[in-house]
Amino acid sequence: MGRLTRTIRGFFGRFLSGVEERNPEIMLENAVQDELDNLKKLQVAAARTMAYEKMLADDAASKQKVITVKDRQARELTRRGQREAAIEVVQQKQEAQASLAELETRLEEAHRNSQEMEQAFREQERRYNDLVRERASLMEEHQRARALRAANEARSNISLSDSSRDLERARQAIRQASYEAQAVGELGTSETERQIASVEQDVKRLDAERELEMMEIQMGLRSPEPLESGEEQAETSNTDQPESEEDRGARE
Repeated sequence: MGRLTRTIRGFFGRFLSGVEERNPEIMLENAVQDELDNLKKLQVAAARTMAYEKMLADDAASKQKVITVKDRQARELTRRGQREAAIEVVQQKQEAQASLAELETRLEEAHRNSQEMEQAFREQERRYNDLVRERASLMEEHQRARALRAANEARSNISLSDSSRDLERARQAIRQASYEAQAVGELGTSETERQIASVEQDVKRLDAERELEMMEIQMGLRSPEPLESGEEQAETSNTDQPESEEDRGARE
């Protein structure tokens, strides 16, 4: 049973040590709580010693009053000639003086104890306050360390190579889709449409050549004869063309 108890105690001890290492704020809180408990105990002890000192001081004051009264009574009885009564009162006074001397000794010791307990209480109070401030500082540092560790872990989990690879794949997919759309557009264009587009390009080129010839004539770089002969040749070619059946039908 003893070995089993030690084993269980050791197991729980290692478990608690692991928990405290992972959560240092628990150890800080335990340390502060221990100091607070000690402070409360010293406060109670100091209050008791101070109360005992006050009680002895009140008893000493009472004894001092008794001694004063007994001394006055003894003097009065002596003045009246009552010697036996005066002796008895003096004996009571002496007993009060002996009791007062004992009380003063105890009071001195109680006063010394009260000072020591009060000093211990003040030191414990200062130690507790220092520990509370240190706990606040350590907790702030622990929070910063935890935040930095979390940031480092998050940063380590970020893979730039994966994002770059995904970005390049997206680019390739977009380019391929663009080329496929262009190819589909080219396949959808008929041969007639391409011929019409080619004729339009030729007409635009002829218009540009004519406009350029006019500019050259205006600038004196070209004589107008070639342009007129070209127009006459065009008209001649038009007249030389055989009349189509549609034109004959229209004329008739």
